[in-house]
Amino acid sequence: MNTRLLSLTRIPFFLPLSGATLMLGVAMSFTAPYLSLFSVEQADMSPLRLGVFMTVIAASGVVASAFAGKWSDRHGHHRELLLAALIASSLGFLLLCLVRNYTALVAIGVVFLGAGGSAMSLVFSFARAALPVDDAAERALALATLRTVLSMAWVFGPSVGALVLAAAGFYGLFLFAAACFIACGAIVWRMHDSPKGDPHSAPAHYAGDPSSLLEVTAPDTDEFVPPHAGVSHSRAEIWRATIAMTLVGLAASATMIVLPLYVVHGMHGTRIDVSVMLGLGAFLEIPTMLALGARGSRLDKQRWLASSAAVHMIYFVAVAASQSVQFLIPMQAFNAFVVSVISCLGMTYMQDLMPRTPGAATALFFNASRVGSILSGVLSGALVAALGYRGTFLVCGGIALVAAVLFANPPFRLIARRLVAWWQARRQPAR
Repeated sequence: MNTRLLSLTRIPFFLPLSGATLMLGVAMSFTAPYLSLFSVEQADMSPLRLGVFMTVIAASGVVASAFAGKWSDRHGHHRELLLAALIASSLGFLLLCLVRNYTALVAIGVVFLGAGGSAMSLVFSFARAALPVDDAAERALALATLRTVLSMAWVFGPSVGALVLAAAGFYGLFLFAAACFIACGAIVWRMHDSPKGDPHSAPAHYAGDPSSLLEVTAPDTDEFVPPHAGVSHSRAEIWRATIAMTLVGLAASATMIVLPLYVVHGMHGTRIDVSVMLGLGAFLEIPTMLALGARGSRLDKQRWLASSAAVHMIYFVAVAASQSVQFLIPMQAFNAFVVSVISCLGMTYMQDLMPRTPGAATALFFNASRVGSILSGVLSGALVAALGYRGTFLVCGGIALVAAVLFANPPFRLIARRLVAWWQARRQPAR
């Protein structure tokens, strides 16, 4: 493996592309954990307005990513689309330094931040087109390595962002993030597509960033993924899994919005505490993902997914019951486990349920995560306004419990019949 990784450094454009991916990851890890804090502290948003703000950004990101993915698959121009997304992101965060009006912030979120959100998928799409690689296995390793670089940015990015925030405020934080987007664009500007690249294949999509929103897009894969042999499962099983994935995505995205506010305003912690939590989660996700990826084909995916949802429930209950920030920090190991399992096993589980239509299964998985991310904005804002931070986490725990039951797929009808029989037996008079 070390030899194969070393061989990647000899691929033209791989090292510059790694640098661009790192800059993109740093910029995202700087801004995502503190955007909700900015909205409350600087723009005086209520919890409900914050939820709407985060929702429109996520929804705009879905539209932008879907459009960019389809356009690049049909016409190429990966580099131009990526540059446009990076410019939009940098302009969006520069405008956040100046604007505090709620309506204007929503417009900035839709036009600039949402559109810039497509940069994550586009950087992998551009990598497929720019790297002169003939071997499919080597291309897959290169993309996986770039994904690891993006994950590594989340290990130290939130901590550095907290230091910048402490020293220069949100103004300095957003300027630094905009500079990172511009640096990424400058690297991409000097690159070009390769004749040996794969210019018209779908970009590589991943289930989520470490400790972040499930930032995914739905690839249109029916054209290029060959059909698999096998028997499809029932429609009810597929829908149960889809709803469970949506619920997990909803709870995970709500965590990203509410946790920084809970730590700083609810428990009187510091922004450094937030960064330590997110960095620890990202650090723990990397080896967990590698271990699950190596053994994924031999694992019972349904049981692992059900177990991860149950662990998610335990995490939310523990967060709601915690009395100190120091207790919250090690709890991020539970969240890291959930993100790792869903990211590594969720898509392949959906494909196992729909073996004859793997493209549709893949799109269904990513759409479920994205829908959960969109719903989390308004729902988390409404819950915080109505129930407070602890009540919101308890509701998220209930959502995770429902997801665990759906993943486990117990024999509902048999259980119901036995409960009815037991109740009828109790009502019968003793002889």
